Amino acid sequence: MISALLFDFDGTLVHTAPGILAGFRIALNAAGVTAVEAIDERVIGPPLMTTLRRLTGLDSAPELDRLATLFKATYDTAGVLEAEPYDGLADVLRALDEAKRRAFVVTNKRLAPARVIAARLGILPHLKGLYSLDSFTPPAPRKAVVVERLLHEHGIDAATGVMVGDSVEDAAAAAANGLRFIAATYGYGTPLLFQGAAPVASLDRLADLPDLLRQLD
Repeated sequence: MISALLFDFDGTLVHTAPGILAGFRIALNAAGVTAVEAIDERVIGPPLMTTLRRLTGLDSAPELDRLATLFKATYDTAGVLEAEPYDGLADVLRALDEAKRRAFVVTNKRLAPARVIAARLGILPHLKGLYSLDSFTPPAPRKAVVVERLLHEHGIDAATGVMVGDSVEDAAAAAANGLRFIAATYGYGTPLLFQGAAPVASLDRLADLPDLLRQLD
């Protein structure tokens, strides 16, 4: 039986794109920096500094730090308020509780805004843990390391766990830790990204997750 679920956050549990993308546009405009690629949902997922490098082509730490500060000033106050749960989230979380399946979040998002959103949307009471790269000192280098530490801290046997996410990094983090992976195809990734990821299942709607888990048990 599947007893533990590790969820990505952005593009998996919560639709956060409007606030994130607005934050990037405002930050770049304020700094007078032109984006080198489109600011759209495809850039959502990696850590903040990684995305800023990708969007700007910059490699100067002071410039990137300034952009990060500008982004945080907007996103952490206004952008977080634009986040909305995917349809069916509340029912899915209740179903997991009733089935005695533990739910966790593992995200590249900074911990502070992730917690604000999770609290505002009523997600926190259903979680056994919310982990980000900066949950640790020094910060974890990648999501796979966070997953490894989570499994150890909570005594989770990988054979009883599943990771649900919308990115190749989610799939890689699952594979690195012996977890099965469910591809959230409604999120910000694309089906093509998952061709080499070997998910055990694809999830086209979050609301369908409880039924899918019963099939996989």
